[in-house]
Amino acid sequence: MTNLPSKLESFLQTMRSGEEFARHGFDLLTKRSEPERYFDALDQAGFFDPASNPGPVPSTNPDFVSIPFWHALDYLEAVAKRAAERDDSETIGKILKVIRAVSNYREPGGETPDNFHTYYKFAEIFGMLPLRSITSDDVQLVSVWLSSKFDHGLVGSSLGKGLLKRLLASGTPDDLDKACSLMKQCMAFRWLPKEGRGSRELVPLIDDYWLRQIVDNYAKELGGKAGLPAVKIFEEGLQAIFSDTRRRYGSTLWRAAIEDNEQNMDFRAVENRFVEGMRNSLDGWIETDPTAARNFVQDAFNENSEIIRRIALHTVTEHFEVLRTEFEAIIASTLFTSDLRHELYRLLLERFGELSPIGKAAVITAIRDLPLPKTGEKPERRLKFTQREWLSAIKDRPEASSWFAELSADPELGPLGEHPDFLSYHESRWGPGPTPFGAGSLVAFAEDGTLVDRLNGFTETGFWKGPTVGGLVAALEGAVASKPNIFLPLLESFRDAKIHFQHAFLQGFKHAFDSSGEKKIEFDWTVAWPKLMAYFSECTSDPAFWTDTADETVDLIPKRSWMRTLIASFLEAGTRDDKTAYPAELLPQGWTIIRALLERTPESEASFTDPMTHALNTEKGHAIGAMYNHALRTCRIARRESQSMTAAWLSLKDAFDAELAKCRNANYEFSTLSASYISNIEFMSHRWLVDNVRGLFPAHEYPGNFKVALGGLAYATPTRAIYQLLATNNVFIDGLATKLEDSQSRDRIVEWVSLAYLWGDETLDTATTSLIFSEGADGLITMAEFFWSVRADKLTEEQVLKVLAFWKRSVAWGRSQKVAPALLLSRLSRLSSYLKTLDTDAKELLLAVVPYAHNDYATGQMVEELARLVDSNPSGTAEVLECMLDANAPNYDLDDKLKGLIVKLAGMGLRAEAIRCTEKLRKTLPGMLDLYAKLVTAN
Repeated sequence: MTNLPSKLESFLQTMRSGEEFARHGFDLLTKRSEPERYFDALDQAGFFDPASNPGPVPSTNPDFVSIPFWHALDYLEAVAKRAAERDDSETIGKILKVIRAVSNYREPGGETPDNFHTYYKFAEIFGMLPLRSITSDDVQLVSVWLSSKFDHGLVGSSLGKGLLKRLLASGTPDDLDKACSLMKQCMAFRWLPKEGRGSRELVPLIDDYWLRQIVDNYAKELGGKAGLPAVKIFEEGLQAIFSDTRRRYGSTLWRAAIEDNEQNMDFRAVENRFVEGMRNSLDGWIETDPTAARNFVQDAFNENSEIIRRIALHTVTEHFEVLRTEFEAIIASTLFTSDLRHELYRLLLERFGELSPIGKAAVITAIRDLPLPKTGEKPERRLKFTQREWLSAIKDRPEASSWFAELSADPELGPLGEHPDFLSYHESRWGPGPTPFGAGSLVAFAEDGTLVDRLNGFTETGFWKGPTVGGLVAALEGAVASKPNIFLPLLESFRDAKIHFQHAFLQGFKHAFDSSGEKKIEFDWTVAWPKLMAYFSECTSDPAFWTDTADETVDLIPKRSWMRTLIASFLEAGTRDDKTAYPAELLPQGWTIIRALLERTPESEASFTDPMTHALNTEKGHAIGAMYNHALRTCRIARRESQSMTAAWLSLKDAFDAELAKCRNANYEFSTLSASYISNIEFMSHRWLVDNVRGLFPAHEYPGNFKVALGGLAYATPTRAIYQLLATNNVFIDGLATKLEDSQSRDRIVEWVSLAYLWGDETLDTATTSLIFSEGADGLITMAEFFWSVRADKLTEEQVLKVLAFWKRSVAWGRSQKVAPALLLSRLSRLSSYLKTLDTDAKELLLAVVPYAHNDYATGQMVEELARLVDSNPSGTAEVLECMLDANAPNYDLDDKLKGLIVKLAGMGLRAEAIRCTEKLRKTLPGMLDLYAKLVTAN
């Protein structure tokens, strides 16, 4: 190595000390104003040695590998950018020398180091260097860059947005040659091994998303500027692809249409991009040099490959004014084959009228001269069928209309296919399907009084694209929701409609009721509610309403059980908000309907894993929801009108008693929802709640009901009075002692207890909290999380001391365990926000937990808290910080907060402690080497 300044020599020697030092060194040099000044020294020191470019390394997971980032790359990119801006040919040559050496390097076994980071950066650099510096041989290096097994997008994306775009913009012959070479590299693909008797599949080397962008953005421009060489890239690729045994014939199986068409299959990435590339490049060539391109198309008509002939026919359609003569010269019956069906049909459909009289006559003659099929039955019929399909493209033209009409009148031929331009046509359908009547028609039927008869009279045909009952149901629902005023007069008559139409009709009104804001429909609900209530009453009083019939089995078509749920939901919505509730005088009628739903609606099995979601979505659950909302509205009205709440409750009590009596290993929805409404029950009748709390939470008598009740309690609003009532009846003790499949229920119990601890209703020594401590770390973690979540609330000094006491007790519990509960201790570290000063007790709490802060990503928060506390005890802060760094040295420092804390400690006279902290961090945290040097050399 040539002599270097001692300072630089020392710096490079430090970079050789390890990966992190090398990374940090390159990071510093990259940020210098003239990074190129250090290039030669780095090169001589071996930092650009091709062997330094790392390949894959094993991961902690044996099924994966890690791809390290070569630290020299960002530096090379920065130097390349500077060299390009300054047109520094000497430095550019040095950079290219490195890229060539690394790209051509082979490991001892002959393999190329597979590092997509490196090759992506090389592609980025090529995109910024002067084009004259990049040779044709350099472009060939792209094939190495695209060979990665681990990423197939970054290199292609960079080439498309950089080098290829610039080469085309230049447009010089030399750059166009390089552009063609680069496009060919980008279009490379590989064959997957053949499996069984299937065909070989193709995979592009560039992810199809980026390959599609390259073809879409540049193929036409490349064809327009480079001409034949550009088109040949794609033609030769298609020749290779479709020479495969399975692709040689029937190319429509791989690409249904040459133009963009929904029948083309997106997953055929390679076939699609090559077809589009040849199609687009040929378009560009014809637009700039029609004479030369015309000769190419003429030759393409005679190609053995049918995909090439199809592209030629497509090109005739797109550029008919240029290629009409060439096309008319080849019109013959031999052209009208199944392999060219789509492109020739489309050409005739769009361009027949522009043919010369001779050309038109030649088309008719060619169709008449089609040969009889040589195999199969009834060849004459099959010939006529084929002739009619071709004629359908020009059936409105005078030259073909009479013959087409003659063939269409032949009953033996059957109807014309819907897509005669395709040999096969694929389509899918989702949703309810089409409707036989649109919204406008349904409105008209409503106005003329025939709606119910029209709906009941509809029958599905079974035809694939035909209208469906589901489509009609959806259309009716939408029509009613948008124009409820028109449909309301028909409500009574809808009792004669089939049940699915009744449901759609009511659901439309429900949508109108639920709408809000700009979607709110002007509708007089005071008029509608009495009619709806009468309808609901009539339904629920009909014995047939409670049993689904045999014809109500079609999936997603409403049936009677849906109707029962809808009525309950409607009544629930109609009492939830006093501003939009139905008139109070209808409450007795609504209560009668709800009682009928409660008595007749079937119950469901319990769900112990998610009881609340289950209860909210069952038929019985909706009835119970309507029950509670009705009862709450009744009591609110009584209170508002200064009437007796007790009397209001007594009018409802029998129904609640009856439902509670059913909660004996049954009626799980009532147990769940009642627990979630427990605060509302207290509002309606504290006495009933006190008298029936054991029935609502029957821990020992009916454990199934108890479990789902705890699931509902998880969604209840906690109050001190309710906690005291439930605790007095051992609900929380029993809940903690019960094995719950719903983990959320247990967490909410612990949170109730945590809140009670802050209220003063529990201590760390009461039976309930003692049970949490005895059961392991999970409950304590939940308590710690709860206390952290309420840190922003206005807690009293006494409550803050309670949190710190819990922290201390939890640390003591953790020390008693054989294995330190790392996650608990980490969560406890977050409670440092409750510390106001770093006194002796606070320091002991922190020293117990900071070694574990990194387990819960709490290191950053701990640094912030120490920065807040440092003024109250600098030496104690340094001790806690060192303890944390000894356990785990972070590799990030958001906003330099950790660095700032260390600098502050040094400024407060704790230089030795600050140096020790930087010593622990200099290998993992950027910037700490510099800080370490400053602290060590400071006077």
